[in-house]
Amino acid sequence: MAVEQFIISLCLILLLGKLLASLFEKLGLPAVVGEITAGLLLGPTVLNWISPDPTLAVLAELGVILLLFAIGCETSIKHLALAGRPAVAIACVGIVAPFIVVALSSVLWLTDSVFTAIYLGCALTATSIGISLRVLASAGQSQTPVGHTILGAAVIDDVAGVILLSLLFNFASQGQFDAISALWLMAKLLLFLAIAPPLARGLLYLARGLKPLADKAGYEVIITLSLICLFAWLAHLFGAPALLGGFAVGLALSRQFVSPVNRYLVNPFKFTHSMERSSQSLVQVFGPIFFVYVGIRLDLSQLDLSAAGVLLLLWLSVLAIASKLVSGWFAGKAWQAKAVAGSAMVPRGEVGLVFAELGLQTGIIDTKLFTELVVIIAITTLVGPILLKWSLTQLHRHPMLPAGDKKS
Repeated sequence: MAVEQFIISLCLILLLGKLLASLFEKLGLPAVVGEITAGLLLGPTVLNWISPDPTLAVLAELGVILLLFAIGCETSIKHLALAGRPAVAIACVGIVAPFIVVALSSVLWLTDSVFTAIYLGCALTATSIGISLRVLASAGQSQTPVGHTILGAAVIDDVAGVILLSLLFNFASQGQFDAISALWLMAKLLLFLAIAPPLARGLLYLARGLKPLADKAGYEVIITLSLICLFAWLAHLFGAPALLGGFAVGLALSRQFVSPVNRYLVNPFKFTHSMERSSQSLVQVFGPIFFVYVGIRLDLSQLDLSAAGVLLLLWLSVLAIASKLVSGWFAGKAWQAKAVAGSAMVPRGEVGLVFAELGLQTGIIDTKLFTELVVIIAITTLVGPILLKWSLTQLHRHPMLPAGDKKS
């Protein structure tokens, strides 16, 4: 993409994304729905002013990483750990149910290849952490018991998705399953999640000690962005999604960070709070780029728009949504908590798009299946926040105690 084209594309993405986000918020809908709609308008589907481009894709990926950083800053590791058993149950059902339902449906109606059907099933096991937790944060629910359960389930879902993706590519390239490679990948992912936050915390102490006394040139925001990029790169090196690197740095900045060495070190709250505050503008600028880019990636002209083709896409979308909603059953006794957790797992977002893109690049799926898969991902990404917004309203009308199943 030429420089002048990139500049005007970025201008349109930021302006129209903000305009429609504000409009949708006034209508009582999540801002992310407005931003995705902005992408649909700008992309090949409607105006065709902006086409998918690697440079824009990199900016969108950076937006997701920064969104996860912001979420990590407000996350308590202790509360996340306490969410353990329900989070694991939600994640497991949210992976197994879509895989079985979508894979079987794909064999019946979409493709003759069993391996391709398995790949489509795996692609729709994904959950977008960024989309749902942004809606939760805007509703003030990201730090509630249900919010921590959802975050834990989404992280598990993401890690499992990376493992599934790696296993499928390993099988596609070698023609056989390599158990040793699979176990090694799992070990690396778990190791990263264990060591990244404490390591980032240690680097924060170092950065605070090295700060020049008279510095007024944005030292904190430079250090923050540098750490986010470093740990996103390390996450990729470990075979994990880069966005988990941003989340790890956010956890390290969190005022609720806990570790065995905390008692021996003075809490650098003033410095970390300054880092968090100075980086908010980065999140507010780059975060919406991802959601607009989701809409840009769609080109509905490649779809089978016959009655049978449209009905098939809608049916598969319903299956993709329903198979995630059932995972919320383990979020508590009250139906409002179940609805919130299930709705939060519905959007596939950036993780599903990674599956789709890599599947196309490696020849596992063709252009037609890619378009159909992206449309299903987009529908879940649009419907998920709407369902979550509605279920949060129900939860607000019936507020619950920390146990999650009693009315206050």
